[in-house]
Amino acid sequence: AVPEERRHRAGFDGAMEMASASGARLRFAPPTGRATSSSRPRTTRSACVSPASTKTGFSRTGFGGDDRETRAFPRDSRIARLGIVARRRERREHRADAASVPSFAADESDERPVGVDDDATTSEVSSSISSVDAPPSSSRLLRALGVTDGVLGVKQDRVEMVMKQALPVMGGMASQNVLNLADSVMVGRLGTACVASVGIASTLNFQCQAALQGISSGVQAMSARRIGEGRSEVAAVPLNAALVACVCLGVPMALYFFHAAPTIVPRLTSDPDVIAAAVPYLRARLLAVPAVGVNFAFRGFWNATQQPQIYMNTLLVMHFVNVTLSLLLIFGFRGFDCSALFGGDAFFQNVFAVPKLGVVGAGVGTTVSVWVGTVLYLRMGFKRAATMGFARAKPTVSDLKILLGQAAPTSVTNLLFATGMTAMYWIVGKLGTAETAAVNVLINLMLTLVLPCMGMGLAAGALSGRALGRGDVEDAARWPWDVAKLTAAMMFGVGLVAVLLPKTLLGFFLTNPEAVAKATLPLRLTGITVAFDALSVTMQNALLGVGDAKKVAAISIGTQWFLFLPLAFIGVTKFPATFSLNWLWGLYVLQRVGQGFLYARIWQQGGWKDIKV
Repeated sequence: AVPEERRHRAGFDGAMEMASASGARLRFAPPTGRATSSSRPRTTRSACVSPASTKTGFSRTGFGGDDRETRAFPRDSRIARLGIVARRRERREHRADAASVPSFAADESDERPVGVDDDATTSEVSSSISSVDAPPSSSRLLRALGVTDGVLGVKQDRVEMVMKQALPVMGGMASQNVLNLADSVMVGRLGTACVASVGIASTLNFQCQAALQGISSGVQAMSARRIGEGRSEVAAVPLNAALVACVCLGVPMALYFFHAAPTIVPRLTSDPDVIAAAVPYLRARLLAVPAVGVNFAFRGFWNATQQPQIYMNTLLVMHFVNVTLSLLLIFGFRGFDCSALFGGDAFFQNVFAVPKLGVVGAGVGTTVSVWVGTVLYLRMGFKRAATMGFARAKPTVSDLKILLGQAAPTSVTNLLFATGMTAMYWIVGKLGTAETAAVNVLINLMLTLVLPCMGMGLAAGALSGRALGRGDVEDAARWPWDVAKLTAAMMFGVGLVAVLLPKTLLGFFLTNPEAVAKATLPLRLTGITVAFDALSVTMQNALLGVGDAKKVAAISIGTQWFLFLPLAFIGVTKFPATFSLNWLWGLYVLQRVGQGFLYARIWQQGGWKDIKV
């Protein structure tokens, strides 16, 4: 009988000799279909050998890129051999079938996989390959919801993969909207004029950031494609290029808008109270423009590398900082009277006192929280993305061209979209201050409903991008349709709340009964159409995920600037007596629904299959 350790050595060394002869790069991975313990995450391990190298690198990677560690040992090292034995023993403890061992799969598409069994020699082969996108273990959340056999024709394993990718992003985006709503609630206590000022200033701030936000889709598309192609060691190169672009573009834009704020805001409203509150709030928010671009670049990278939980965890910390600072700075804090401890010295009567800044305090709190997020993202980049080339691999001229080519259409789209939103505020301002405040709340509530859809859409884009990188066009084509079904089913129930309880929701943010009455029907329209909006957001992000940004830009710009805005302007100026906020918002939701059908049509045509990124 051959000792177990010697059998492991024979199988591993034989495979390594075969790989070394051909220059292949091999990966250990758990075989598909094997039951694993739900108490520990699935892991894959890789071993890389090249003819010119005298070292064998072993890496241990959590599913989706979690907890990455890399160790390199000499080929003849006893540590390297014993590491293989320990690795197999560990997996046997967490596997239902103890008789099987992982298969070797070559990264190169033209190499045939070689399977090695515990009791086999290297001449025995297996045709099973473990995909990097293998479904995780059954989700406890899905089981709790009774989802064990798929949803709406989408198979259970695909549902679990979507949820694994989307839930952290959805959680982060949902928390972002909860934060926006919390800000609206706090600012709403200051009056209708303050609510309107925050809406106008936030739109102008978004317009300044829009050009940088497009970089996120470029980073995601390029990084996901490289991972799908098996080139994870350069997956962070697009991120490196994006960070440089964000700093070089963000700082000048922030300085320009900071200086021009007092002249821009009066063009959108004539209410002196709104202008007085909007200008300092806008200036406070502009200080974070470069950081916003950096954060969006990291978001695209974490989605591409299947590490969206980093995005969610960072947002939670940002939200805590934002809510705490905003609450203190908006309403102020009297501090603690410690004068008795220091002989009645008046200097210690208000220790830790915070001045009451009003609406400006909300802007300062948000800006500080954004920079805190940037610091955390950079820290996680050095910790979790160093092996992918973060801050190490220098982007080439070709990488920069591809990134800018991918980002430019999305950046232009975001910029024109933000400009269009500014124009909408200008049009609504002609209806009155109450309507302007109502639109600000409606947009925040709509984003609360829609941004979780964006989390699902980003998942569809990442999954399609990786499938396309593997060359599996059929799988890439199916992902958006499956995700759209799940998203529409989820948002249908959420939309019912807005349809049935509009005044209750609006009452949290608006104290003016007139503004509540004007926003009631538009909020119901939003709830009715949110399921169709799910289709729009999913297909839009799927197209961005595979690099088809130009067509997305054409549809977004065309429907907004050549359909919605002209009709809204004509209605307000030519029919002021009858064209109310209900008509304007109806045109807005109709535009978004139309975008969804156009995106779906483009995806069905399949022109995205030939795009190279």
